[in-house]
Amino acid sequence: MESNAPKQQTLAEFLAPKKSLRIWQIILAALLSLMILGTVYEFTKPKPDAVQMSTALDSSTYSYVDITLLSPWLLKVTGDSDYTLYEAMDAEGNWFLVTLDDAKAAELSALQDAYNASSSADPQTFVLPEPVRLTGVTHTTDLDDADRIAQMYDNETQSSILAFYGSNYLAAGEDNRDGGAYGYILGALLVACFLIIVSVGTSSQRKNYRKSEQRLYELGKLEEAETEFSSPESIRFEKSKLVLSKQFVFCGASGWILPYGDIGWVYQRVQRSYGIPIGKQIITGLVDGKTAAIANKAVNDQLLTDAARTIYTANPDCLIGYSFENIKLYKQRVKEYKQSHPK
Repeated sequence: MESNAPKQQTLAEFLAPKKSLRIWQIILAALLSLMILGTVYEFTKPKPDAVQMSTALDSSTYSYVDITLLSPWLLKVTGDSDYTLYEAMDAEGNWFLVTLDDAKAAELSALQDAYNASSSADPQTFVLPEPVRLTGVTHTTDLDDADRIAQMYDNETQSSILAFYGSNYLAAGEDNRDGGAYGYILGALLVACFLIIVSVGTSSQRKNYRKSEQRLYELGKLEEAETEFSSPESIRFEKSKLVLSKQFVFCGASGWILPYGDIGWVYQRVQRSYGIPIGKQIITGLVDGKTAAIANKAVNDQLLTDAARTIYTANPDCLIGYSFENIKLYKQRVKEYKQSHPK
């Protein structure tokens, strides 16, 4: 059993959410605001222009190529990512690998016709079509893709293919200039999740306190509860934020004030992660079928024993312990209670 706190808290202070949770709410709200501002900035800031495609470009570069010839598809890749590779010649006679979706390839059918015709046309009289600009992001060419393309030609190797087309291909239609914004969006989502968790917890605690006050007012025991909370005879477990008085259990972590007569069942719940016990809770089943956790941390044998003994002494009808028989009996009692207390 733990000793009384050096400075006695009032009941309202004991059941109020921790000040640290309020501080965390402020911090998380500020972080969320910064993430939103960062997202807006990333989407509205001036975007860099695409640079001309070349074999010297690094991967993940926003680029463009003005193509005049486009081959039928060279390679269809499926698996973790699906894409179709084509070879394309720019207006300066440089050849590159590009990926296109079927709709875009259909739009460029005139360039594919020119590609097919160029193999048998007279170079002196053949006229190239007007170039069409493609923009996209460069990606490193997979070595397996280079191998498969090399097998389509005589005396070609992976190295010669990469030397001819470059080590990167252009994924036409992609745009990574807003990439920073998505990082802010992901950060905002994570911060928002934590903020919701903290806010829901504090809101739930306040809501439970208001419900408890209403219940005590209905019973005419609100003043008695305040008096018993401050009584030196009450058993206090500071680490668990739990106080057991003559008639009530005060749950600082969840905001509940429960008259012993409202408790129909008390049992221990073991929290597990991957089958390994990581914590214990004391759960109460109320006579109306609702449940309330009266202790979530620092639950030890002393706390379990004192809580069960105190509640049972005040309310001998309360079921103690988790068992199949108690489950059945508790459900039956809840059913009888609801029948005798219709809303």
